[in-house]
Order: sequence, then structure tokens, then C-alpha cells
Amino acid sequence: MITLALTFCAGIFCGHYTKATFLPAYSFAWVFLLLTVLSLRSIKMFNIFLLALIFLWGMASLGNSRVLPRCHIRNYVFYKDNRPYRVRGFIISQPVFKYNRTSFVFAIEEILCDSFEAKSCGKILVYIDGRYQWRYGEALALYGRLYRPFSQKGYRGYLTSQGIYFIMQIKTRECVSVLNQKRLWRLKGFPLYLKDKIEGIIFRHLSSLPASILDAMLLGEKKYIPPYITDAMVKSGTVHILVVSGFNVGIVTYVMLLLLKLTRLPKIYRFFITACSLVSYCLITGASTPVVRATVMALVFVAAYWFRREPDLYHSCALAAMFILVINPRQLFDIGFQLSFSSVISIIYFTERIKRMLHLDSLSQPALKFITNSLLVSFSAWLGTMLLVAHYFKIFSPITVLANLFIASLATLITLLGFALVITGLALPPLAPSIAATAELAIALLLRINALLVQLPAAYFYLH
Repeated sequence: MITLALTFCAGIFCGHYTKATFLPAYSFAWVFLLLTVLSLRSIKMFNIFLLALIFLWGMASLGNSRVLPRCHIRNYVFYKDNRPYRVRGFIISQPVFKYNRTSFVFAIEEILCDSFEAKSCGKILVYIDGRYQWRYGEALALYGRLYRPFSQKGYRGYLTSQGIYFIMQIKTRECVSVLNQKRLWRLKGFPLYLKDKIEGIIFRHLSSLPASILDAMLLGEKKYIPPYITDAMVKSGTVHILVVSGFNVGIVTYVMLLLLKLTRLPKIYRFFITACSLVSYCLITGASTPVVRATVMALVFVAAYWFRREPDLYHSCALAAMFILVINPRQLFDIGFQLSFSSVISIIYFTERIKRMLHLDSLSQPALKFITNSLLVSFSAWLGTMLLVAHYFKIFSPITVLANLFIASLATLITLLGFALVITGLALPPLAPSIAATAELAIALLLRINALLVQLPAAYFYLH
């Protein structure tokens, strides 16, 4: 699995830098598929042709992701086109209100401009001044100018990787017509409904700043976090706590298995209920790269437990990477994808080796053992992501290892309190305020410690 995943990534990488198109790679892939089948009797030749096939598959998948249908909106709107357009379609994301404007992703079904009208497809990002209560799946007709995303700091590349090629800026409510129809994808609509319920509990019981941080840690929503908080976390190298990670998925997995074990249900039912819960949590949090990776790895571990097999961390990572890249090969060049996998693989690879090298397994005191393990995990993750952070964010933070010793532990406590708050908010509302107060205190302590650490001499350096 590791070899196949690395070969597939190499194919995507090669396709990106050689600008390979879909048809040649796809044609050669069919040739090597035939050669692979014909060489079944020779293990050596079979492996060579199979790897070549996977490599070409990676190239073809990236080329295919660049091919747009003829009716795509990109074929109708030209660069620096100042004409106003009227588009019809559906909202396919939960609208967000921030900086006195509402934004959402909009799926195009029809485009009108001047004298032409055509069926179309594709996605655009819409900004409209003011707050509006539109929902996911609502049909709208929009009127405004379309422009390409600005390329500063790779924003255009980020939106393109999400399939978004244009932004529409709308100034007044008169430019929007609500159509009398809805299109709900229930697999996405229900998780968004649950997400709104959870956010309602968080913001009802906590003040705005702690609520915004807990919202990010539980649901991956960073839209309400003030920029200065994010900047301080980047300086200390702890900004990863503001995203949903494998720890959150681990909590969901553990709690579900524990609760289901008490019900004495057969293992097969426990496995499927846990798997459904993990997939639901993945959708609730927006199916970001770290969550998808952690979800696939958790499913592998749960399946291994069900089949009574020993799970392998490296193969689980490789399977998760293949799952993500087959769906969207452009994710290979996404910062989140690279940081997520490099940190996990570094923790797996370095932690045990350093522990054996320093003979730390002989430690008997629980407190010292906990501190040592925490430092090793933090140091291993820092080693694996240090160059990527320096390259993308132009910052080097020696304080990261020490910061994670305190902040990661507090983040663990805050995450647990957040899950407890959601559960009590749904089932036992009278208990929710006391848990919320504890969570708010822990978040205040986390922010204070982070502020003190980044003020230390040589805590971080900007690279130019």
C-alpha cells in the first residue's frame, strides 16, 4: 500500500510539472494495464508494469481534474470581463456572515448575459453585503459581475483546488431573487443541520472569543477567530490546535465503542454504527484533509479490531492518502494535506526511535513518563513539519516544542470539555453552564500561556 501510494503521488507530481494532458496518460495507462494482466506469471514483470500503471493513473487523474465540461462557467466568462451576469443555481455550502457580509458557494445551472442564455455548470464564491438567512440547498437567481480570485498568497490556487474559478460580488439585496425550489443532498444537509445545533450550544454558553476557539477545535470553523489570535498561534507553532485533528476523531471512536460495548450488541453492528458516526463527524466538520485522513485511519483500526488483525499505521496513512488523492489529486499540493501527513508520519517514525535511542522506556515515574512522551511527540511533529512551515509561512519557531508541551495538553482538555458541553447541552441543559465556565477558563489560560511564550527571546524568526 505504501509503495502504491508513493507511486501514485509521483505520477501526480510528474503530471503537475510536465503539464501532461489527460488523453496521453490515459492511453498509456490502458497499455500498461494490458501488460500487467499478461505478465501475471512473472512476479517481477507484474510488479514493474503495475507500478507503471499506478504512476500513469496518477498523471491521468491530475490531467482529468483539469478537464472542464463544455458548459462550464469558465468557458462563458472571460478575464477582465466587466459585463454583469445573471446566474441561477443552488447554495451548496452553509452561508457564513463575517465582516458585515454573507458568503457562500453557489452551484451554477444557468447563465445569462446580454443576448445569450445557456445551461451551465461549475461553482462560484458569492459575497453579498449584509446578513441573510438563506440556507444550504436554497435556489437563487443572482445578478452581478464575475471576476477571477486574486492570486495573493495562493488564494486563487486554493479556490481552484476546490473547483471554484470565479467570485461574484453583490452589493444590494435587489440583485438576488429567491426561487421557489430547493435541492437538498441529505448526506450533506443533515450534518450541516447538526453542525448548526452544536454551534448554537457553543455560542449560547460561551462568550464570543472562547466560543470561536472552541468552534474551531470541535468543528474546524475558524471564521470567527480574530486574526491576532491566529497570528499568535502561528508564531508559537501551535496553530494546528485550531483545526479538527485525529485526536477529535479518536475521541468520537473511543466514546462510540465504549457506549456500544455497554449495549452488548454484536461486533458487526458496533462496527457499522461506529463507522457511520465517524463518517457523520467527518461531514459535520467539513471533511477537511486532516479529518478525512484521521477518519480513514480510524475506520482501518476499527475494522482491524473487528477482523482481529493488527493494524499498521504506515499502511493506514497510505490508504488515507490514496483515498483523498483519488477523489481530488490536486490535494497533493495543498498545505493542509502536506502538513497533516508529514506530522503524523514523523510522529510514528521518530517517537519510538528516539525513545529507544535514549532508553526512555525504563522511566518508572508516571508524571515524568507523561512529560517525556509529550515532548517527544511534539519534537517529532516539529521535525517533520519544520521545513514545510518555513517554506509556506516564512517563519521558524524554536519555541514550538515547549509550546506544544503546555498548549497541546490544554487543547486536549478543552476538546474533551467541548464534547462534554455539547452532550450536556443536548441531554442535560442545567449542567451545561458549569462545563462552559470550565472550558472558558481553560481557553483563557491557553491564550495567556501562548502570549507569554511568543514574547520569549528568540521564540520565532521571520524568514525573508
